[in-house]
Amino acid sequence: MTRTTGYAGIDKRFVASLIDGIILSIVGFIIVGRSPGDLKQLDAQTVVYLILIQMLTWVYFAVLESSSMQGTFGKRVLGIIVTNTQGNKISFGKATGRFLAKSICLLFWILAALVAAMAPSKAGNESPYVYVFIALVVIGFVVGIFGYLMAGYTEEKQALHDIIARCYVVNGRGQSSSISWKPIVVLAIAVLVSKGIFSQVPATPSPTPTPSPSPTPTPSPSPSSSPSLSPSPEPPTISSIFGELTPASSALYGITNGVYELEFAAGVIQHQATLSMSGDSGIMEVRLPNEQGGTQTIKQTMKLWQSSKGLVIAGENPIDQNTKKPSDTYVTDNFLIAVSPGKKVFQNISVNSDGKTVDSPVNATFKGYPGIGIRMSELSSQVRDEINQKGSLPFSITQDTGVIIIEVMNGEPAAKAGLRPGDIIRSINGNTITLASEVQSQIKSSLLFSPLNFEINRNGEKLSGEVVPECCVTPEESTPTN
Repeated sequence: MTRTTGYAGIDKRFVASLIDGIILSIVGFIIVGRSPGDLKQLDAQTVVYLILIQMLTWVYFAVLESSSMQGTFGKRVLGIIVTNTQGNKISFGKATGRFLAKSICLLFWILAALVAAMAPSKAGNESPYVYVFIALVVIGFVVGIFGYLMAGYTEEKQALHDIIARCYVVNGRGQSSSISWKPIVVLAIAVLVSKGIFSQVPATPSPTPTPSPSPTPTPSPSPSSSPSLSPSPEPPTISSIFGELTPASSALYGITNGVYELEFAAGVIQHQATLSMSGDSGIMEVRLPNEQGGTQTIKQTMKLWQSSKGLVIAGENPIDQNTKKPSDTYVTDNFLIAVSPGKKVFQNISVNSDGKTVDSPVNATFKGYPGIGIRMSELSSQVRDEINQKGSLPFSITQDTGVIIIEVMNGEPAAKAGLRPGDIIRSINGNTITLASEVQSQIKSSLLFSPLNFEINRNGEKLSGEVVPECCVTPEESTPTN
């Protein structure tokens, strides 16, 4: 049992916390290789750093306070230690519980974040979720601040986390004055491992400011172009809604990739849209009533951004598909996306010509990925012989490498483009094809309304043609069928 000379006052505990904070800041410099304050945007590096520094903070407090030192370096400098209710050294489990109890305010903030993720599905600032969010944030601050201040007026100088973990912070007398090397080694290994993990996370490049060009018609993609659209400058109207926009990290592409059917209203006019996203770019066709009682179709290019409010898909260059000219009246659509467990919530936000912001909920349905309607197989000598023995083709297959089309579904894009069973796919958009998975990847990452340029070998004759993918192949469908 360690002898003590009384409970440690809040003044000593405050100074010890400052020293520990300085030490952990130095650890942050070591992990990042520069000031952690340089991690300003919420990208993969920032998220990984926040996780790593939280883990290291836990290791720092739990390991040192459960070791023979009975306290962190800050506590040792001030001559105070942590004990259990019997005055003995605490276990690693109890030290972990004490550390987690310090972060009890985070529980309220996590709940607040979950509430904020649900808020976009309600009616903007009038949503009751906004008030619940504010209340949870305030409660978290109150619990965090007063939980620490309790050490100044409780009889045994216990903060809230000491009471929860059933520990005391006392003035030590009689504990060893030497620094134990074992916890130091554990901490050093933890820091080095964290630095190695952080160094493997790719950095998101900073966007280069470019002037915003005047609206121009969007040209149809050429056969040799990639299905992903070129990055475009920040739309000037978006910054007034969402603040600063930066290109989305590639780690976030999976959230929006694919085809969506969207329904939303602009005023009293109902809109129906098909949105196709691949990577940070996309295309959207919007159908709405026109003044003549018919239907107007607007095509927009779409761009994925990150903002302080969340992910944003911003529309650009609306083209009237009836006239094939830029629309002077249609206001581009911009979608704020909130991601919650099991679903994505779209909110349509745009600015009218009179400067008024229009905010409306969106009924979004994920449909799957673009498809062209073929069944294919990778060639081998065995597959070639089986095909030739069946005699289902009007000619014999001679090669035993590549990807062969086994079946073309009637009425599907491949059939409309003239592809036939027995065609061997040589390349798609100039990319040489050797595996069926490469075909699948090219089609899955394509965009609706944008043609894919196929080069094929048909009984020794080299042919080329365009195939325009249509909706949709669901994730559950098998890989060979597209």
